[in-house]
Amino acid sequence: MQIKFIPLRRHQAYALILTMIFLGIVLAAFASMMLWVSTNSSIIQRNNQYTMSQAAAEAATERVLGPMMRDFLFQSLTNSSYYAGLLVGETNSDGTAWPVQYVFSNASGTTNQISVLAGTVQSVLQPVGSQYANLKGFPWYWTNIATATPVGQPYTISATVTQVVNFASVPLFQYAIFYNINLEIDPGGVMPINGPVFSNAGIWTGSSSLTFNSYVSAVGAASTDINDPFLYTKSGSGMPTFNLAGQPTSGNTAVIMPIAGATNSNPTNVEAILNIPPTAYAMGTASAYSTNGQIYLANEADLVISNAYYGTNTATPVGTNIYIWFQDSAQSTYLTPVTPDFYRLKIAAATGLYTNFVTSNLSDTNRCYTNVAYAGWSFVTNSAFYDYREGDVAQAVQINVGLFNIWVTNQLRSTFGGNSSATCNTDKGHTIDGLWVYNSVPRDYSTFPAVRVMNGVQLANSWGFTVATPMPIYVMGDYNKQIDSTHVSSGTNTANTYPAAVMGDSVTILSANWSDGYSLANRTINSTTLTARGPVNTVVNAACLEGIVQSFTNTSTSTYYYSGGVENFLRLLEDWSGETLTYNGSIVVMFPSIIATNVWNGNVYSIPTRNWGFDFNFLQQAKLPPLTPQAKKLVRYSWYGR
Repeated sequence: MQIKFIPLRRHQAYALILTMIFLGIVLAAFASMMLWVSTNSSIIQRNNQYTMSQAAAEAATERVLGPMMRDFLFQSLTNSSYYAGLLVGETNSDGTAWPVQYVFSNASGTTNQISVLAGTVQSVLQPVGSQYANLKGFPWYWTNIATATPVGQPYTISATVTQVVNFASVPLFQYAIFYNINLEIDPGGVMPINGPVFSNAGIWTGSSSLTFNSYVSAVGAASTDINDPFLYTKSGSGMPTFNLAGQPTSGNTAVIMPIAGATNSNPTNVEAILNIPPTAYAMGTASAYSTNGQIYLANEADLVISNAYYGTNTATPVGTNIYIWFQDSAQSTYLTPVTPDFYRLKIAAATGLYTNFVTSNLSDTNRCYTNVAYAGWSFVTNSAFYDYREGDVAQAVQINVGLFNIWVTNQLRSTFGGNSSATCNTDKGHTIDGLWVYNSVPRDYSTFPAVRVMNGVQLANSWGFTVATPMPIYVMGDYNKQIDSTHVSSGTNTANTYPAAVMGDSVTILSANWSDGYSLANRTINSTTLTARGPVNTVVNAACLEGIVQSFTNTSTSTYYYSGGVENFLRLLEDWSGETLTYNGSIVVMFPSIIATNVWNGNVYSIPTRNWGFDFNFLQQAKLPPLTPQAKKLVRYSWYGR
């Protein structure tokens, strides 16, 4: 039998080889794909872990930023090491706070804390941020750096987050006009406004005589209609001129004063900065000099001045009617009574001479009596005059600025003024420049407490001078007009002035021609006519913070009362026809008046030529008036992770 072998065809062998090759390629591709999937999964897991670590690091910076924001609002942001350690005990090592456990560390690798770096407060005003309408502040940049490292995870991917935050202090005197309540302005004559204008409420600008040369911004509505939206029967003359495009603006972020951690600038809260501090920060206690206590100007002032409750209601002063304390938290006695420098002596019956006699009769049980009838101070007295707008007698504590200048600069060792001012300079970095005055005279049906500053044409030195009080305040005569006899300010040029401010329940300007005799004779009202009260041209260079009587409607009589507007922010009592009132400073209204509450009355004065301007010196921290109130703003400046 013959067996026949049939050979395989060549193309069948090739098919097998190709199949094996393709199978290898598929297996290689599958292996490659599996490797890619595995690698990509690892990358995704690592990326997810990094993202989670970054979120944890950011949470750590925010955990620390929260207390910093709270303390900043309470004006006690000081200690960076304290904030850096706030994460101690909060690393979630028990696993209950986070799905993934983390260890937090600072830039140096120290665990349980983050890095908190405090910058230096800048001395030049800078824009706070785009979300705040044209607002400027003194920047204070703090940097928080936190690293978060996961524990017990397949990938130990840490992340670091850096946040830079600007804790800005916003001085209220950076504005030409700042109102914490509704702002109305409707002058009858030409009135240019050269600085920024801001209202924490609404604005009505109803005069075609107005020209705004800077930003005009409101938290509420900014109206340029002819009719006043806050007083419906009051009509203006037309549209003001705005020299910056897009003005005025509405709906801006409010400027908040740091009063007891308030989240808004409620006028009642803000008025407290002028008044007696609350018990928690009582004057003369250690808490008064905490950052919270220093919100209140009574605790911040260098001199505290007060008087007896009877004020001027006595024929001759009996004992000490006025009291002064020097305030310095660096001294063991925070409030030190100031030694009087002015005495009124009794007449010795035997000789008829004024003496400071002290008996030497040791058998006299009252042997320590003296012939001093009155002990007081050369620069502080009581005065009384009639306020035609209030219709009552103002019993005022009067500050003679010229005599204060002599007292505070007297370097004789026997004088308290020069010595205290030198101590103040050593401990606080400035001489005595801030006074807080409390008039103890009660408000009744015919009298009210007040403060008056006079003879203030020149201030003592470049530190400036501020008088603050919760009472109505009067400025009599030229004020802060020159720095010496050859360097005198002119018009709106304030190069030859020092930083100055007056703060009170209201501000009234009296010219140098004012006489208390116009209106007061033996403590009874004198019917002096308006035309008999003739003033002279007057210059006042000082920031003014005060209250006003707001526009309102008496519903029982359907009578409408206008606030007087910004144009009558400075109250007047004289016939200013043909005279000029030059004012350079910053107009700030924070609350409704509490004491001087009679409505605006255009019949008690006549309109002066107003030559008013914003003092651009106030845009420098070194030239802000003493005791300048400051609002607080927090702005997130930058954020980045790595």
